[in-house]
Order: sequence, then structure tokens, then C-alpha cells
Amino acid sequence: MKITWRPRAVDDFERLIDQSSAGNMANASRDKSLLETRIQQLVRFEQLGRKSRRIGVRELPIEGTPYVVVNRRLEDELLIVRIFHNGKATLA
Repeated sequence: MKITWRPRAVDDFERLIDQSSAGNMANASRDKSLLETRIQQLVRFEQLGRKSRRIGVRELPIEGTPYVVVNRRLEDELLIVRIFHNGKATLA
């Protein structure tokens, strides 16, 4: 299965890691690693996380961080839609 990132998700990821590194480089490295590991796990375990209000969309809270990965499975592709801090943003 292929993992594809929407451009906004890439921007979210980079922005959140940059903000985290401004506070503490070790925390930023840990958060980046946790996010990448959990996203890889989505390939094998498609039911990770919770259903979103949008049909076909799932939200994966990343334990130990304030981040939520919004994703959608499309045939043989896992699409990373957005990454939110505390899950307080909405899909646009």
C-alpha cells in the first residue's frame, strides 16, 4: 500500500515539528518519530483511530503528543489528509 500526503498535510507536519523544535529539539525529534511510526502502522491496521464525521475518513490521535492524523483509505492508497494539533481544526 502506498502512503500519499496531501500538500496541506505536508505543510501541517512541517509546521508542527518546527513549532515543537522551537520549544525543545528532543521533543520535536520524538514527536516526528512517533508520527511517522503511527502513520506506517495505519498501512497494516486500517481500523486504528476513530471514525470521523466525514464518511470514509478516520482520525488517529498520536499517543503522547497533541497531534491527530486525519486519513482516508482509497483502494491501495492511504491518503494523509491533514495533521492537527489537539484536533481543534476542521477539514476544509
